[in-house]
Amino acid sequence: MTNPDLDEQIAYSRQHFEEGLLRAGFVETSAGWKGMIPYEGGAREVLIDLPRRFPFKPPRVQPTDEESVAWSWHRELDGALCLVAEDDHDGLWWADPAAFLEHIAAWFTQSEAGWPDDRPDLDLERYFHPSEDTRLFLYGELSEFCNAFVRFRAARNNTMTMTRGTSPARISPRMKDRFGYVADLGKVDVPPRSWGDIASLIDPSVDLERRIRQYTVSVVVLSYLRGDHPGALVVEVWPTTSGTIAVRRLHASPNTEVARAARAGVLAPAIRNSKVAVVGTGALGSFIADMLIRAGVRHLTLIDGDVVMPGNVVRHVAGEDAIGMPKPDAVKAVLGRHDPAWARDIVTVHEPLTSSADASELIADHDLVIDATADFATTALLHLSASSMSASILSAVILDEGATCRVDVLPPLDDAPLLPPFPSAGQASPSTYEAGCGSPISATPPYAVIEAAAVATRHVIGILTGKPVHPSGEIRALLPPVEGVPD
Repeated sequence: MTNPDLDEQIAYSRQHFEEGLLRAGFVETSAGWKGMIPYEGGAREVLIDLPRRFPFKPPRVQPTDEESVAWSWHRELDGALCLVAEDDHDGLWWADPAAFLEHIAAWFTQSEAGWPDDRPDLDLERYFHPSEDTRLFLYGELSEFCNAFVRFRAARNNTMTMTRGTSPARISPRMKDRFGYVADLGKVDVPPRSWGDIASLIDPSVDLERRIRQYTVSVVVLSYLRGDHPGALVVEVWPTTSGTIAVRRLHASPNTEVARAARAGVLAPAIRNSKVAVVGTGALGSFIADMLIRAGVRHLTLIDGDVVMPGNVVRHVAGEDAIGMPKPDAVKAVLGRHDPAWARDIVTVHEPLTSSADASELIADHDLVIDATADFATTALLHLSASSMSASILSAVILDEGATCRVDVLPPLDDAPLLPPFPSAGQASPSTYEAGCGSPISATPPYAVIEAAAVATRHVIGILTGKPVHPSGEIRALLPPVEGVPD
């Protein structure tokens, strides 16, 4: 199926770019558009090729004399200039020929200056062709394995896990495991592209090449520094009939606590040691706990006297296998499956919070207590207990069958007023009853639960870091009113 309007826009973009190259003195050849790029300090001849997906993919630029341009991190595997970073695709700016030619000139200027203030992208793997082995190779803290022989054992989900171990006298083709060595390249200013480049950076006393030729080492894990930032590359190696050592990159990833926490957010280190209690681990409380632990909190107390019912799982963080489990245990089990380390400091309590003594002790022992019970008596108990201790708790509740979520800081910070009562948003649904329930089942949809949990978590992190989102909390509409129901 074609889109004539889109095709016309693409054709116009290509024509506009090529006309800009003509105005800049470029000449079209069978290999691409050839021309000179003047820059501060000289001029270079390049070939510019417009890929089939232009303008959605940037042009490819190759120096006509590749060896005259210093090799650097800013070259592609085939020698082309690396001009556009993965996070620099906003607006398809390269479709403007003048802006793109200016960008090439800046590249040459920076290259001859040695790339001052270069950002440390750790992408050494892109300078090697990929292996035919599609398994994911997982490695731990390389400082513990540096200059040591290792073994990659086959694990679930097509992964290979690194452990310490000496290589056998000879590797059998029937072996599923792969044997290797961890080498430290030190600081890498120019990316290696061959085994010769790699070997020149490795301690020669290891005699690694001999082991590769004897087929006792087939994987090499390379740790390196780019600036002050540590990186790693995992490659497979083998001797070729021509006498050289072939190198291919393996699909690899660190399996460390640092790697697992890197995407938790910039505030993760600040809240890591915070102690947070979640009272009520039903739908809302379970997702608040999940988001908090993903955000970096490692000390949670989960309190609930109920068990997981079949009807709960549609909007609870736990699944079918948790039916019948106490809700706090079910949430802990789920978080532990994400990462076993996350569950180490999670405490579960299977009794509801009913006494002022327990409430006061809970508040005293934690940096923040979250009430997600939607139970007035529990909220009042925690509110009064916090007030008497000059502390605050956070109450999170979903109202109007998921139309609204309300997050209250109780009592508000800095003597701010309480949030006002919030009128119904007009969300209504036919009442549904279930055996064993004395009141109708809430029709709150799962996505409203998750959004409300995100709102509450944002307030929790703000309080824990001393930068509260609002001293009193927040009221937010989650769903539009149901059609035909008056506001």
